[in-house]
Amino acid sequence: TQRYWCMLELDLALQSLKKQQQQQQAQLLERQQQQHYQQTLIIPVFYDEPNQVVQLDDIVEHWKGAGSQRVAANHQEWVDPERWAANVSAMEKKLQAIRRHTLEASKDQDYQLARRVVAAAVKAMPAQLHLDGDEVFGFEQQEAELTAQLAVPDPDCLGLWLHGIGGCGKTTLATLLYNRLLQAGNFQHHAFMELKHDESIGCQHLTSVLNQLGATGFNQNNTAKQLLGLLSKYVSNKAALIVVDNVWIKGQLDDLLPRSFGAGSRVIITSRSSSLPDSQWWRKVNQQLLPHAVVTLSQEASIHLLRTSANLDPDFQMPTGDLCDAEGELVAACKGLPLALQLSGALLYSNNRNVPQPVLKWKEALAALQRGRSAVDSEGKLKSILYTTFNALDPAQQHIFLDVATVLQGQPKELALAVWGAWHGEDACSLFEGMERRNLLATGSEGWLQMH
Repeated sequence: TQRYWCMLELDLALQSLKKQQQQQQAQLLERQQQQHYQQTLIIPVFYDEPNQVVQLDDIVEHWKGAGSQRVAANHQEWVDPERWAANVSAMEKKLQAIRRHTLEASKDQDYQLARRVVAAAVKAMPAQLHLDGDEVFGFEQQEAELTAQLAVPDPDCLGLWLHGIGGCGKTTLATLLYNRLLQAGNFQHHAFMELKHDESIGCQHLTSVLNQLGATGFNQNNTAKQLLGLLSKYVSNKAALIVVDNVWIKGQLDDLLPRSFGAGSRVIITSRSSSLPDSQWWRKVNQQLLPHAVVTLSQEASIHLLRTSANLDPDFQMPTGDLCDAEGELVAACKGLPLALQLSGALLYSNNRNVPQPVLKWKEALAALQRGRSAVDSEGKLKSILYTTFNALDPAQQHIFLDVATVLQGQPKELALAVWGAWHGEDACSLFEGMERRNLLATGSEGWLQMH
């Protein structure tokens, strides 16, 4: 019995010792785990909602709630690299969708607000278009006469139709009138639209006119037909000033301008044609437009423009002799066309305002201009204008133009019509009239043919 009790005490002691060892091991393991979890961990973490970033308090709560299921951080589901990347991608897509939805919901309001701000800023800014003083020299008389005509409050007068050959100063004169009418302060709504050859009218043209006029209530989703309707409604009860420069084809007027305008409105059209009988807009309002053939520059104005383009003092006394003669011949060859004078002067540019280029340079410019070569036109502007005008003609009109250029210039008009009648029949007269409307051919006071 004594031996039994000794064995029992020994077993209890061993069990107690083993239990103590287990407790010590558990405490050691717990301390090690605590040290492991107390290490600083900095890592981007996302919940299931990709745009919700986990804060420090959320991480603490997460670890407390994990309890005995905690394992190493790189094994946790919520910091898995693949899920992390997926959450980042999902967040970006969600943010893009939010931005897109916000833009679609607010773009109309923002667009209209921007339009009102721009319109107010435009009204507060000087509206006149810039023109160099030398460019307008020689147009003063035409400007004064036409401004006086437009100033008369005539309900049957809508505006002007300025026509003339290319390079004669139509755009310059239209710009002068535009600035003069704006200075008078009678037009709070105004627009200046310059067209390019035979380009078709689209939404960008109508939007530009509406923007310049200060209109609102339209956006980039409107069609050209809708924009024209808005323009018609906008100008129906306002005194508007609109200039359309360089009209070529009927569709440009039909698709750009309304058929009616508010009282006191003025419309100025420039074109190389004296009329556009095929245009519906023209047939509607042509009786309300005053036609005006732009007059080319006088000899005095031509010399002034040629010298200023050559960087010479306009009042410079040109030496008598060959140099003076060359200047006179060059001015005569330019026929008063501002563009030809400007381009010729640019070729003769001098660094000293009182020392012109040698006479040889003047003769070279004159010879090039008389031959129609491009030496006088380094950028091809003058030739481009003439080519563009010629190419816009139909084949029959091109043949008529070349006939006059080579044989029939200075001949009686009746003789030319008889010749063309043999080729083109009854259409000969209408073809010639079309050339006259484009200011390419004309009949002199004695009935002889003249050309550009």
